[in-house]
Formats: sequence, structure tokens, C-alpha cells
Amino acid sequence: MKYLLGVDLGGTNIQVALAERGGKILRSQKFSTEAATGRENVWRNILAGLETVLEQGLVPRDRLAGVGVCTAGFFDYYSRTIISSPNLPGWEGFPLEKRLSQELALPVLVENDANAAAYGEFIFGAGKGKRNMVNVTLGTGIGGGIIIEGEIYRGSGGFAGEIGHLPVLPGGPLCGCGRRGCLECLASGNAIAREGQAVIAGEARTILRDMVEDQEELTAYHVFEAAKDGDREAADIVAKAACYLGRALATVVNLLNPEIITLGGGMAAAGEIIFEPVQRCLKELSIQPAGEMVELLPAVLGEEAGVRGILTLVEQALFQVVNACKGY
Repeated sequence: MKYLLGVDLGGTNIQVALAERGGKILRSQKFSTEAATGRENVWRNILAGLETVLEQGLVPRDRLAGVGVCTAGFFDYYSRTIISSPNLPGWEGFPLEKRLSQELALPVLVENDANAAAYGEFIFGAGKGKRNMVNVTLGTGIGGGIIIEGEIYRGSGGFAGEIGHLPVLPGGPLCGCGRRGCLECLASGNAIAREGQAVIAGEARTILRDMVEDQEELTAYHVFEAAKDGDREAADIVAKAACYLGRALATVVNLLNPEIITLGGGMAAAGEIIFEPVQRCLKELSIQPAGEMVELLPAVLGEEAGVRGILTLVEQALFQVVNACKGY
């Protein structure tokens, strides 16, 4: 039996999974990316992670059929290079697919991480059995992947699905992409934490301030917990972020008419405190009947979504090559 390796390369962690054909994961482990230490050190961490998981799975290198990598940032699907990645400094223009294939002497497929997560959720998760869906990852930033008629929709340059950079507030806060008022700078984990910091910097005594008095850093998690405990200022932050997210998703519904939208990532774990206002705003602003047709659901694969998706994509690519060689 031949095996596959899947890699989810993020700014904080590298997740490596060893799988059989068909997507059954045998071993999976996280490693620190150490992105700030530079590209070459991250490169060594990727290779070391691959070797570690292979050793754990007792699989020799010659039993591997291929490797799939999903990576954060703007990946040019057609030139096969990383254009830019805010969380991976120094990787601009790096031909990750080519270099890794040369290093391992194996077929390698690289894909944008949001696309891979969407495909994983489509094949194995909440989107199973559907044809048209959008997956949104709510975390430090906001990522999106689009599935149309069972296929990843990439657009003319491979950059479709950047839901986090939909403009929702003209003249709003500065986004990491260099523009103002993007969804990501208004409704991401970083954005919610920024607004929470502004609250505790004021003079009002709040539950939120009490929660983080001895904390080094306030996070979106603290804001959500304070909101659940009745903190009015924290609840206002969450409500505004949810409204911006609902507004952006209404645009997606009006444009694409998906069957479902799935929300994943760390923020989605907050549950109804984020889902209910997003759903309400989405329904209010989307056209009918598209707004009534779409279901807003939690993603179910969690941190495995990316590796599950890229493992399936690399297996499909290898299968197509084998069939083509056989003349099918």
C-alpha cells in the first residue's frame, strides 16, 4: 500500500498527517513553525516534521506516493509560487511545490489553506452531500473557500475566496492587506481583541478588565467570555463583529447562492453568541429566496480540515496522472 503525507503550514504551527488512500489518517502531529526565525529555519522544521511522522507511522520513504501542502497567504495556483504571506515572512515568490518535490523526490501538490479546508469540509464534514458551499475560517484572520458544483472555485488567477478582504466599512480600520474597512480588520480574532483592548484602556470598570488584570495579553476569547457573563461593552464588540460578518456573508449569498455556509476556526467555537447575530444579519440583508435557502452551519472537522482537504486533493491529482498514463 502507498501512503500520503499532508501538511498544513501556518504562521504558528505546522500540522503533518500520514494517511492511507481514501483519507484515513494514521498519524498526525503539530510542530512549531517558528515563522519569525526565517524561511530556511521553517523549511527545516517542515522536513523534520515529515520525517518524524513517517518514523512514528513506521512507513519508509519509498512507501510514499506523494505529499500535499496547504499554506496560508496568497498562493498563485497557476505559477505554483507563494505571492505573499503575512504570517510567513520571507516566503514571497518561493516555489514551495518545486523545492519540496526536488527535496523528497516525490510528487508534491501545494494549495491555499482556506481552499484545502473548504474542500476537506466539503468531502468529509458539514458539506458532505452538497454541491455548492462556502467555508469561512474565523481565527486570527478570516479565510474563505468556495466550492461550486463540487469543485474548488479559484478564479482567473487562483485568488478567489478572499472573504476576509471584502470591503464592508469604507474608511474603517487599516487591514493587513493595506486597505481600510476589510471584513478581517473588523470581525477577526485580532479585530475583536483590538476593540477589547480599547475598552480596558478606558476608565470604566468592566468584567472584561477584571478577567485580564493579570493576563499578559487580551484575546478574542476573553471578549467572548465576558460577553457571555453579561459585560455590556464586550457584548457590543461581539455584536458589531457579528453584524459585519453577516453583512459580508449576505454579499456572498447574493452573489453565489450557496446551499450552505460553514463557519470554522477558533472564533466559531464561541457558539450561539456569534452564530445567532450572524444568522440574523445574513437573513436581513440577503436577497430572497437565496437567503432563505442557505444554511449557516458550524464546520465539524476543526484543525483537521486543511490536512483532510489537501490529502484528498493530492490523491485525486495522483489518480488522474495514473489514469492518464494508462490511457483511460
